[in-house]
Amino acid sequence: MSEVKTICPYCGVGCGMFLVVEEGKVTGVKPQPDHPISKGTLCPKGATAHGFIGNPDRLTDPMIKKDGEFVKVSWDEAYDFIAENLKRVQNEHGRDSVAMISTTRGTQEENYVAQKFARVVLGTNNLDQCQRICHSATVTGLSEVFGTGAMSNPVKDFSDPGPEALMVVGSNAADSHPIIWSQWILPSLRKGIPLIVIDPRRTKVVTEGERAGAQVLHLPMKPGSDIVLFNAISHHIIKMDLHDKDYIEKRCENFDAFAASLEKYTPEYAQTISGVPADDIRKAAELYAKASPGSITYGIGVTEHSNGTQSIKALANLPMITGNMGKPGGGMNALRGQNNVQGATDLVRPETLPGYQKFEDTAALKRFEDAWGISIPKPNGFFASQMWDQILDDKLHGMYVMGQDFALSEGNSEKIDKALSKLDFLVIQDIFMNKTAEYADVILPAASFAEKEGTFVNTERRVQLVRKAIDPPGQAKEEVSILCELATRMGHAMNYDNAEAVWEEMRQLIPIYGGITYKRMEENEGLQWPCPTEDHPGTPRLHEGEFTRGKGILSAIEHTPPAEEPDTDYPFVLTSGRSFMQYNAGTMTRRTKSGIAEPENYVQISEADAQRLGIENNQPCKVSTRRGELTVKAKVFGIADGVIWMPMHYAESSTNILTNDAYDPDCGITELKACAAKVEAVKVAVAAD
Repeated sequence: MSEVKTICPYCGVGCGMFLVVEEGKVTGVKPQPDHPISKGTLCPKGATAHGFIGNPDRLTDPMIKKDGEFVKVSWDEAYDFIAENLKRVQNEHGRDSVAMISTTRGTQEENYVAQKFARVVLGTNNLDQCQRICHSATVTGLSEVFGTGAMSNPVKDFSDPGPEALMVVGSNAADSHPIIWSQWILPSLRKGIPLIVIDPRRTKVVTEGERAGAQVLHLPMKPGSDIVLFNAISHHIIKMDLHDKDYIEKRCENFDAFAASLEKYTPEYAQTISGVPADDIRKAAELYAKASPGSITYGIGVTEHSNGTQSIKALANLPMITGNMGKPGGGMNALRGQNNVQGATDLVRPETLPGYQKFEDTAALKRFEDAWGISIPKPNGFFASQMWDQILDDKLHGMYVMGQDFALSEGNSEKIDKALSKLDFLVIQDIFMNKTAEYADVILPAASFAEKEGTFVNTERRVQLVRKAIDPPGQAKEEVSILCELATRMGHAMNYDNAEAVWEEMRQLIPIYGGITYKRMEENEGLQWPCPTEDHPGTPRLHEGEFTRGKGILSAIEHTPPAEEPDTDYPFVLTSGRSFMQYNAGTMTRRTKSGIAEPENYVQISEADAQRLGIENNQPCKVSTRRGELTVKAKVFGIADGVIWMPMHYAESSTNILTNDAYDPDCGITELKACAAKVEAVKVAVAAD
């Protein structure tokens, strides 16, 4: 028996673990006692992560669809078939008729090679990954106002030194990021600090915060009213002269225009739209503004809206006017949802070169072009959320998708199904069969996190080593090998001796990684970017002294409603998210002990709404929108009246049959957090005596 040190493959916390290996199989997981984030703990998902690795459902052989059935083939046949058809599609429809989707569950090295494959081999800038539908609003919004679109403070700042007040917005961190919650946030709450929770649901953040002894103020806002509420909090802070004038003068710009824009956003006005009592808005504003430092942490409840970028900018005004950016225990801290979504975002965006380097930066562009020996295709504004319309409009004809199940995770899945059905050619590279893979022409079996070397970047920008414990099953291969072998087959020789060789190329081209070596990561349990040189200690806390862009921009933001609001026919607002025991599309967790504990989809509804509709707890009910309907069990829960909530993990009962595919024009994020819905009781047949 041996134990291999690595990083958890689930959420963005980046917990340290050991994989227990016996006779070439991973048989268990142990927490890493001295890990700087997880501190010897794991959540139920992480503790049972070994469950999916050796699952018999793993993809083990390349497969080509022949006469409607998937047939196992050799790698050579698969490569030849892919090369032939990608070239055919581009010859028939043009270079930009194909797109590459990389994986937020894969390593940095895999994502780097994937975007290089798109730009070098396919000659297109049509590339993206699933941050487009979770935190692209964070990157776009914060990059504009601060200069960097990532979590500003290290995780330890939640407890050491800890804030004097904490605002949690659109995040059930107790379920979605349980180790940050239990190891770092709860200790601060036990000191009795104010905890302001902005969420339509009375989640564990509220109830466990109360049990911890925090001064909990819950603002159960209506989904889609974020901007109104954030503006009203800013309005009251300034009205009560609680803003930090010296900080604003030295470190911010556009204050006068921003303050003038808040005139109509009184707490009373905000109450009419958000449903939050005006007095509670005033109380929240004062609790946060009087704290020094005050911290804001948030999740996809803020971002997944058709005005997500504007919501982020409106929220970012709060830590700027109170002087809480660049301070220990303060900041604005996005909790990223997947193990390497921060890292994939660092590398794979059509808007920028890897490392957020702009195409307009001629020195950066030349550095990549010289290293790759090509002229890099320029950006064309082609986000993943727009690809479905591009397919239906006969502009996109081929896709190569790594580790993403868009047929389950994107809004309005019926539209996604139609688009996938229309594609001329689809390649899927994954570890399990999924809904998207059903439409594939070719399926390639990839390696799991336990079967490869590389790096993940966690939510606090910490780059950490992932280590190989066992070989992939059957004929499955590491994704860097697959991409390099296919690139070579297509006439662009690409080869790396190992994952570290990929990383070494990356850090020569990407300044934020310049000083991070595998050796230094080993010695320091990872390093936080930016880390430009090998004698640089890394940057746990951003924006100290000044913002990345110089001065922060205070933004005058006007409220816009969701693309679809409740009406007589569909009187509820449906919102969705993650549950405690599941992870995203469920392909991994539903094959583990933790996922089995939450076996089916459901809908949360308030007690008042349930009584009015004659729905009892656990009774089947029909949830419908303009796009589809599902029958699921009702869970009577502490949620704002007129709002319902559903998880998004169940392929056989996909919540995204119901959700909207409207997206933010600035960042392309899909509005998964607000659409109009109807709930009806389903009568349960009673057997005759």
